[in-house]
Amino acid sequence: MTTRKAAVADNAVTGRVVSQADREAKQLMDALTELGSKAVSSNAIRFEGTAIVLPASLAGPGGYEKARKILREQEELEERTFEMSRTFPYRPYDGAAAFDRAMIKLFGTAGIGKSWTDFFGNEHHPQLISVPVGVKETVQVPWDEVSFSPLDALFEIGYVADRNKGPLSHISVQCPRKHAAIIEGFFKVVEDELANRSIYRGKAIDGDTHPGFWDEKKVDARTVVYNGDTVEQLNRNVWSVIDYADAMRANRLPLKRAVLLEGEWGTGKTLAGALTAQHATRAGWTFILVRPEDDPLLALQTARLYAPAVVWIEDADNLANKSGKRAQISAVLDAMDNAAVKNSELMVGFTTNYPDQIEKGMLRPGRIDAVIHFGEVDPDKVEPLIRATVDDHLLGEIDFAQVAEAFTGYVPAYAVEAIQRAVRYSIAANAGQPSPLATDDLVLAANGLKRQLAMMRDAGEAQDTAMLEVALEAAVTRAAEAVAKRTRLVDFGSPFEVEQPSGALVPNGQG
Repeated sequence: MTTRKAAVADNAVTGRVVSQADREAKQLMDALTELGSKAVSSNAIRFEGTAIVLPASLAGPGGYEKARKILREQEELEERTFEMSRTFPYRPYDGAAAFDRAMIKLFGTAGIGKSWTDFFGNEHHPQLISVPVGVKETVQVPWDEVSFSPLDALFEIGYVADRNKGPLSHISVQCPRKHAAIIEGFFKVVEDELANRSIYRGKAIDGDTHPGFWDEKKVDARTVVYNGDTVEQLNRNVWSVIDYADAMRANRLPLKRAVLLEGEWGTGKTLAGALTAQHATRAGWTFILVRPEDDPLLALQTARLYAPAVVWIEDADNLANKSGKRAQISAVLDAMDNAAVKNSELMVGFTTNYPDQIEKGMLRPGRIDAVIHFGEVDPDKVEPLIRATVDDHLLGEIDFAQVAEAFTGYVPAYAVEAIQRAVRYSIAANAGQPSPLATDDLVLAANGLKRQLAMMRDAGEAQDTAMLEVALEAAVTRAAEAVAKRTRLVDFGSPFEVEQPSGALVPNGQG
């Protein structure tokens, strides 16, 4: 039927010409109603096509009057305002962005915010908030109350706090009951947006309540050179689990893993995190970087919502020794052992400069599944590291064995600095036009860093000593406070007594 004929046909029934836009709007509402009708139904009245089906009990004398009464009551009920709500297992801003996309997709608009006045007479205006959806990319989405006149509806977009999952997206709506099926259909569209177009799933994000994004692609994997055993361990214990997740599942191998990366400063542990993030996002995994200000347990909750996921916790030893957060690493591993997480597809990576500060009980298989060491550059990796750092046209005749000897004891960060220093020296010596590097250029640059490397390691030993002194001082303080609590004066002029943990009293000088 052409548009004109359809309009004439509608006119014959309703007495007005119905536009194509009106017809499309009605079709949309009908589709939403059908989508949500299974969740909303009336036991008394059913609609089947163009027919209204009433209860069979109305058959017989007085049935028509009873039917009219039921229909009137139902009509009144349908006009009453009621509230519907839905909590989505996604972070709040993810839900707000999905609400915005669903409204625009279905109705071409996200609605109009509603202003209101509080008890003190202060006027509040609807909010449009900036939600990050990528690196340096944000969208404006509605937040709080949103009025939508076609459904006489008032939406409220916010969140609820869940004890086990953290803050979750929550959308509620007040509207006439007659629109209940449409609202249910709308909620299903929001669910589909979240399931298939989440702003966080499969991305590299941080561990904030409202996660931000970071660019894992800034690290060029071609310029990162690890020792052979380090690469082998990363491949076998981290990257292969992500890259070949389907094969792991098919062979009933768990994807829940906890890995500890240990080594001194400058050995490439942070770079390993960035490379892991690249593997994760390529495979559709969510990667969550836990910064010092982030709560690792909240990050783990987020990872469960957006699994398969990796949670990457830098400098785990610092976290373990923070005041008030002494056992947070253990708490994360305890959470990983929780029955609800047992079969989850979650990987947790910890990095540490002080492996000796990690509680020994954490290192058993089942809690920490693998420990990967990051150390000094092996002699056979010096040449690949130089070629990864310097363009070929800047490399002259080089005795790589001699250079490797000069690099003895260097961790990757110092080796790279020596290589780059040689290039800078060449640029400075040749008025901005570097000449190809020779063996002596690299050896001299490396020798110039030896004192700095020794100072760094001495500083590390001093920090170890300081941390030990702090720990000893804390232990002594706790012991002294415990004794003070058990000490009492019996009588003036008499010796004081100390109560032992068993409850017995020991006179002063005998305990």
